[in-house]
Amino acid sequence: MITNNFTSKKARFQDVVFFTLAVGLIIYTSSRAALLSLTCDEASTYFSHVPNSIWLCFFSESCWSDANNHLLNTFLMQLSIGVFGTSELTLRLPNVFGHLIYLFFSILLVRRYSSNFWIGLAGFCLLNLNPFLIEFFSLARGYGLGVGWMMMSIYFLIRWVESEEMKLGMYCYVGAFLAVLSNFIFLNYWASATAIFGFFILVKHFFQKNERPENSFLKPFGLPIVASLVLFFLIKNPIQFLQSKGEFVFGSESLSESYVEMVKASVMSQGYFNPSTTNVFVLISLCLLGCSIFFGFFNFFKNRKNTFFNIHFTGVGLMILMMLAMIVQYYLLDVKYLVGRKSTMLIPFFGLGVYCLLEFLFREKSKNWTIGFAILISVFSFNHFYRTFDLKETVEWDYDAYTKDMIQYLAENLAQDEPINLGVYWIYGPASEFYQMHFSTEEIGKVVRLKDDDFEEMDDFDFIYVRRDQVDLMRDKYVVEKEFGRAGILMKIP
Repeated sequence: MITNNFTSKKARFQDVVFFTLAVGLIIYTSSRAALLSLTCDEASTYFSHVPNSIWLCFFSESCWSDANNHLLNTFLMQLSIGVFGTSELTLRLPNVFGHLIYLFFSILLVRRYSSNFWIGLAGFCLLNLNPFLIEFFSLARGYGLGVGWMMMSIYFLIRWVESEEMKLGMYCYVGAFLAVLSNFIFLNYWASATAIFGFFILVKHFFQKNERPENSFLKPFGLPIVASLVLFFLIKNPIQFLQSKGEFVFGSESLSESYVEMVKASVMSQGYFNPSTTNVFVLISLCLLGCSIFFGFFNFFKNRKNTFFNIHFTGVGLMILMMLAMIVQYYLLDVKYLVGRKSTMLIPFFGLGVYCLLEFLFREKSKNWTIGFAILISVFSFNHFYRTFDLKETVEWDYDAYTKDMIQYLAENLAQDEPINLGVYWIYGPASEFYQMHFSTEEIGKVVRLKDDDFEEMDDFDFIYVRRDQVDLMRDKYVVEKEFGRAGILMKIP
């Protein structure tokens, strides 16, 4: 009885810690969603895709001028601004919701399988404190929302592996379906999850005692087959439209380069081991993943009846299948390897793989050494999060960090009889137009996007906003008015 009470108290303490950390992370991503200047791609989605009917996009090419239309995210943006009005926070609210989903199911996963508080805390950190992944829960893109649904799908897939209950498999595919609609890059996950489904169905049929009728072999395949057919007919046209416009040619030419770039992005320019920081973390992560994969496969084939070994195998199996899916796409469909923001979907699999490794080492090897390693991972994760804490910039679109400030500066400091003409380098164009239009900046009459060729014979603008490396090209006609961080320079006619 004492043991049960003690165990219950430990579980309650763990729940309190996880809940507190989750609330803190939601406050952080919500604050970023409200404070960050809108970025180029977010504003482009707002102008080009939010006004369209989402239902037409399943068969109309007019919706697919570019890949910025992340269907479910766009639809939820429409709902959000329809109810709450237009602001940075309301545009990004769907991805804050995606963060809630991600936190909820990642905590459920760790809480269900952790056998020690410190191992569970390390699992939480591995899944939730990657700063590059956190970035996308505060932006109006489909990546954060998609990762949230994917985590829901992973949780129910693992639960299905435990029991093979049909309803758990259905919940898994609901999450995967919503992830794909949030962003088509999650088709990689769909294919990997379906392969895991098929593998365990075959394992159960051929290697475990089966007292059911013979036709029970085909029945379990009904769910993945029907779900895949429904998804295929829904997104077939959008995928073809985007492929015809060359929207899948962006990315890396090698899997190794894709992985290195993902690690580099996760390090977030922190110079722990300069100049070899990225290389050190690539080596560390590969060693951890390699050990996790080895033990995951070895233990599964050694003892398929062990529930945790099945879970471990599922986690590392998904990761390997994701890599194989990228390789197949590259050679058969000429789709480049995921890089940059597209690689965010791979980050949870690293966290899951290392967490499973820690659980295995704690259960089967040295408890004290594993706890020490888990504490080290947790301390580093919190420190890394602290060092990368930022309410002003976002890595992939750091150039737009001060676009809102620039427009507000013009609005507050101009004393013109007539509205000015503002020329902005094209990357600043969408966000500048958003703030000029939706914050009633009457002082700015027109915003004109400038391309590189326009600098040779440029019309006279009252003000221009350009990159730092373009200032010297403008000094003959303009003088510097104000610098905005590292992002851009506002210049004016003298």
